[in-house]
Amino acid sequence: AENPTFQHSVREVMELGFRPNKTLFLVALRAKLVRKSLWERKVEVYRKWGWSQEVVLSTFVRNPWCMLVSEGKIEAMMEFCVIHLGWDALLFAKYPVLVALSLEKRVVPRAAVLQFLLSKGLVKDVNWASAFLVSDKIFLQKFVVSYEKEADQLLKLYEEKRDVPREERC
Repeated sequence: AENPTFQHSVREVMELGFRPNKTLFLVALRAKLVRKSLWERKVEVYRKWGWSQEVVLSTFVRNPWCMLVSEGKIEAMMEFCVIHLGWDALLFAKYPVLVALSLEKRVVPRAAVLQFLLSKGLVKDVNWASAFLVSDKIFLQKFVVSYEKEADQLLKLYEEKRDVPREERC
């Protein structure tokens, strides 16, 4: 059947280890209730980036939100982080919540600041995932304000990247 029944989806989600009394059960159920073809297209996007079927499933079990974002969103995030930042695509399996972040408002502006700091030798190594996941306040404090000499330039870079239309950024 193209469209899974509610009962079938509930059973499938429970077999994956989700418990009905947990919030993630509803997230997983919502992801599993989509048309089978849509689910498979999302799996194919992840597979295109080197994920096996097992990695997709284990990542979904850890964070089902990774299957609620659109195919285009998965593709855009993978492309930016793997091609532009040089990440291993499997890093997303370790931090699946990254796929749901806003590329325009969070990832691209923060990446610009971090790349600047790295290029100037002001930081030697960056935990990209944690830099993308922390709040704006913590990010700005740690990577902008704490570099007094460069703070104005970093803040300007950060704000410019947040305001520029996406197609002009990459």
